[in-house]
Order: sequence, then C-alpha cells, then structure tokens
Amino acid sequence: MMKMNIQFFASEDTGIEKRHMKAEYLDVRTKEDGPTYELMGTGFTEANEEVGAQTDSKKYINDASATGSVKGYEWKKPFTADMIKSQPVIKFISDIGKLLKTGSDCNTTNIMVELDNPIPEKENTFYARKIGACVAVSTFNDNDGEIQVEGELLGVGDITEGEFNTTTKTFTAKGETP
Repeated sequence: MMKMNIQFFASEDTGIEKRHMKAEYLDVRTKEDGPTYELMGTGFTEANEEVGAQTDSKKYINDASATGSVKGYEWKKPFTADMIKSQPVIKFISDIGKLLKTGSDCNTTNIMVELDNPIPEKENTFYARKIGACVAVSTFNDNDGEIQVEGELLGVGDITEGEFNTTTKTFTAKGETP
C-alpha cells in the first residue's frame, strides 16, 4: 500500500477581487457647485461595469482566419437601487427619472475606487478611475411593495486614472499634484 502526504493550504485570499472592496462614488452636484462625490452604497443592490468592447475583423487573402481588433468601447454600468430618499446618490438619480431630465441635466461623473489598492504613504487614498457618465433611468419597479429604481450610467468619454481620497472625497488625475 502506497502512503501519500497531501497538504491542503487554506487561505481567505483566493485571489478573486471582492465587490465590497470596490467603492463607487457619483458626483451629485448642481450646476453651480464644484464636484460633490457621494458613495453609491446603501440601497444599491447592483452596479456592474460593462466595458463593451467594440470589435472589428478583417480577413486577408493570404490568411485562413480573420484578424481581430478592438476599435473602441461602449462603457456602461447597469444599476438597481432601493428608493432610499435619504441617500444622496439615489435621490440624485431618481430626480433625473421622475422629472424626465434630458441632455446635460443627466451628466455627472463616476469614480471607481479600489479600496484594496491603497496609494503608499497617503492616508485614505486609493487607486481610482474616473469617467463621465450620463444617468439613464429606465424604470421605477414595485419590488414586493418596495420601490426600486433601475437604469444605467452610460460612459461619456474615456477613463482617467488617478487616486481618490475617501476622507476629502477628491480625485486627482495621474501625474497631477493635489
């Protein structure tokens, strides 16, 4: 009979990123103020980033297979949130839908903060990405007697890398000084 030594290594760190370590902030300012970033947290049951690669392909006469390429992105973030009016982001989003706002009245900024990626030697500061976003509210649903708002943040422009301070709620683009 052959004897085998098998060791099992148990670890909480599976290498898979955790959603609760990805904070979402949305600018809820009015046109007169500067940015006012508030956390998209309590009330949100879904906020999934879809990068939407736009692809192209071409087959050359000397190749058996086509050559593919990515020519751009159609970024969006579908969301679902319980209608908790005391939450500034939910109030901002629901006002857009309730008042049927259009155009620039729907534009804002989304900051995606990686809480598991702190900036060395900077307290409460983390790697972040910023993108312009257009709030597109699609429905106000009855969820077993409770109202939910659903829609999408539609990307406006390109992603800007940088850092975000969760205490001061300020974004600094990569290469700039705060």
